[in-house]
Amino acid sequence: MKFYYKDLIKYPSNEPFRFKETINLTSELQSKDPEEILNASDFEINGSAFSDLGDVIISANVKGSIVVPSSRTLEPVELPLDFDLQEIYVLSKAAEKRYDESEVVFVIDEDAVMDMNSAIIDNIILRIPMQVLSEDEKAGKGFISGNDWEIISSDDYNNQKAENKNVDPRLEKLKNYFNEDNSK
Repeated sequence: MKFYYKDLIKYPSNEPFRFKETINLTSELQSKDPEEILNASDFEINGSAFSDLGDVIISANVKGSIVVPSSRTLEPVELPLDFDLQEIYVLSKAAEKRYDESEVVFVIDEDAVMDMNSAIIDNIILRIPMQVLSEDEKAGKGFISGNDWEIISSDDYNNQKAENKNVDPRLEKLKNYFNEDNSK
């Protein structure tokens, strides 16, 4: 999906250019991040573009899913995505200052081509969480183990920690030493 600045500048905010497409970005996503993205569905893109004070504003909703490895077991996990993105294209640095720092603003020239596929790919990659778990892993199942080690849930860890707090019987009498001392 590519748009030309010269074409989009013709659409005012009250009559925006609307677009709806289904695109497959699997090969582009895998080439950008081959270890993290195992597969991807087609993505539905619904959006609009309009001009305001000579700037072009493109807004879109992206729906689809990607398959990424589990953080724990490396098993494939489907990650559904549904997000909005907005990009603003301006012709000068002065025009860029009209927008807040949190907004995505690009300074371009009048002959520029705006590649929405690149923007969508970057946004998909940014939305991959640091920890991805399968449904079984979220439910506390599917922990892996090896020789003399295993992954356990935090609840199991806390229970083991409480069990290991037993005081050595030879030191049991010292447990109340300071309490007895204070009462005298």
